[in-house]
Amino acid sequence: MFITEIEDPIREDQPVEKVEKVDMDKGNKPEKEQKKEESEFAGRGEPNPDFIGILINAMQDAREEDFDYLHFKNNLKSLNHLDFDAPTQFKTAYAIAKNQGVDRDSLVKSASSFIEVLEREKEKFNQSLETQKQKRIELRKENIRKLRDQIFEKQTEIEKLEEEIRQLEGDIGKEKDELQENRERIERTSADFSASLEFLKKKISADIESLKKYLD
Repeated sequence: MFITEIEDPIREDQPVEKVEKVDMDKGNKPEKEQKKEESEFAGRGEPNPDFIGILINAMQDAREEDFDYLHFKNNLKSLNHLDFDAPTQFKTAYAIAKNQGVDRDSLVKSASSFIEVLEREKEKFNQSLETQKQKRIELRKENIRKLRDQIFEKQTEIEKLEEEIRQLEGDIGKEKDELQENRERIERTSADFSASLEFLKKKISADIESLKKYLD
């Protein structure tokens, strides 16, 4: 596995001492071609020394005892200190390889086999990456969905409470109307009672005056 944590994929306890045995230069392909092979994060991904080390270790583990492509790459590396152009370097390294019974087709076949090794490592990496995706991305998506559900529930509760508040405010308005009507009714009743009382008192007082005036 390449990664244990997607947030820090280059931190590995796996030693990469084998990297020193072969120097895989990253200049074999034109820059434009390399960019075409980049993922959807084009412009962000860069060759990572730790990843390169892990991949080279996988290639080292898959190599055979016979002279192979990695031996050829080591021969190329050993010629770096010489002022050779690329064709001369390849031809010189190939001459060394031919002395060990290696021909061009066997080197091409060997190099192709290491591409297959890298493809298998890619599958392992993608599986590990998918695990991290499920663990971290899908989990976060599920948490977001739950949080949105909670927000929806709270919004529903808020709307319900707002409706209850509107109903209570309506009840307050009705109570105020009833209060005003009752106040007016009480005041009118009190006024009618007072008027009725004064009316009877005047009648009685008038009769008293008549009694005193007309009777001995």
